[in-house]
Amino acid sequence: MGLGDITVEAVLRAIDEHDRLGDAEFRSTYGFARTRRYPLTCNGLTYDSQAIVGLAHGYATGTYWRARDISGGATSAVRTLQRLGFDARYLGGLPQPDERSIYGEVLGYPEGSMFRSRAEAQAARVHRPGQAGICGTKAFGAESIVVSGGYEDDVDLGDLIIYTGHGGQNTRGQQVEDQTFDDSGNAALRTSKLTGEPVRVIRGAHRGSPYAPESGYRYDGLFRVVDAWMEPGRSGHQVCRYKLVKVTDEAEHQTSTTRGNGAAPNGTATPERRTTNVQRVVRSTAVSQYVKRLHNDTCQACGTRLIVAGRGYSEGAHIRPLGRGHNGPDVPSNVLCLCPNCHVLFDNGALIIDSKRQVWVNGEGGKELITDERHVIDDDHLTYHRNHYST
Repeated sequence: MGLGDITVEAVLRAIDEHDRLGDAEFRSTYGFARTRRYPLTCNGLTYDSQAIVGLAHGYATGTYWRARDISGGATSAVRTLQRLGFDARYLGGLPQPDERSIYGEVLGYPEGSMFRSRAEAQAARVHRPGQAGICGTKAFGAESIVVSGGYEDDVDLGDLIIYTGHGGQNTRGQQVEDQTFDDSGNAALRTSKLTGEPVRVIRGAHRGSPYAPESGYRYDGLFRVVDAWMEPGRSGHQVCRYKLVKVTDEAEHQTSTTRGNGAAPNGTATPERRTTNVQRVVRSTAVSQYVKRLHNDTCQACGTRLIVAGRGYSEGAHIRPLGRGHNGPDVPSNVLCLCPNCHVLFDNGALIIDSKRQVWVNGEGGKELITDERHVIDDDHLTYHRNHYST
């Protein structure tokens, strides 16, 4: 008797048994430890491939296997399920999130839900830490943040928040040291900026904001981290800053999403269309087009000229960002002509232009920035970008 004796019907019976008992009782009954590196996905739910194969072998042959009985281990279990047409996979050494992590809306706690204390919010898993203002990790991003007036540099404008990272305070709440993006919570928010995944915002009562609740804590919906940078705070110490904008599209308010099982999302074959009103800084197309035309759509950082449908393609990148938090000008001296790759690197601080106009990507390079005498670049804006985005 071996893996070849397992049938589709036996696997489906094992899945039904798991659903009937629930994960914890299933593992206890059949003797399998928890693991997320070998997921089996069926009807939108995720199971442990090894546990399902062990039970399925029992249904098929009368001999029930534990993990140690499966020849070749979990990898063989995955291959067996794949042979039978199931969506099973091995995630190898990929980092796995805390199984308690929840991203997006939390089931049973819609926007506006009130909590008398941090402990209540913690118990509801709307914001899991008892003290920390940021919940999340560098690998997977932030789940939630608390805005409660704990940092003097925070700016709360309702649907837009300029949020200060954590760290560097003394016991009296005074900023006495520089913050760093190496801190796990600060790194988590920067990851959320890169992934675009929304973050839950919980506001706590305090006198510094008209948007705060009168008492306790309130879940105020999902926000997207659209920018992350470093700058001196009011105390003179460097602080991590994040610009968060409220998510207004209901399609993004998905409930109780966990990460890390490697399963592909179901998605939708007919995406819904909505008309929305968005307030944003109006950029001058003429300014961007002027700069790109001067450089013949050639990237000033790497020299690449993309051709699409017989025409050059490039992007105008603002050196000092526009809008609240930076208030950069929309003028040619604040715009670079970049390819899409370099644009993303530049916006996220991986591409830096030094005082000698040398281009550095992730600390390597030193290639000279391509310039044109007709395009005057303001060194003050380049300095601003280095000071705020250099990692």
